[in-house]
Amino acid sequence: MAWVWPLFWIAVALAFGGFEGYALKTGKMTLSAWNWNMAKAWPPWAVCWGLVLGGLSVHFFWPGQGCHITGF
Repeated sequence: MAWVWPLFWIAVALAFGGFEGYALKTGKMTLSAWNWNMAKAWPPWAVCWGLVLGGLSVHFFWPGQGCHITGF
C-alpha cells in the first residue's frame, strides 16, 4: 500500500506536464498564465492560494502530528 501515494503524485506530475506541454506547444493558456489572469481579475485569488498552501503546510509539517518521514 505504500506505493499508492508515490504513484498518485507521479501521475499528477505527468498529467500536469502533459497539459503544460500541450498548452506551450499550441499557444494556449498555461496554468501560470491562468493564475496571473485570475489574480488580476480578482486580487483575493492570491490570498486564497496563500491560505490553502499555509494550511497544508501546517497540516503536514506541524511538530508532533505523526509525520513518519525521517527528519520531520
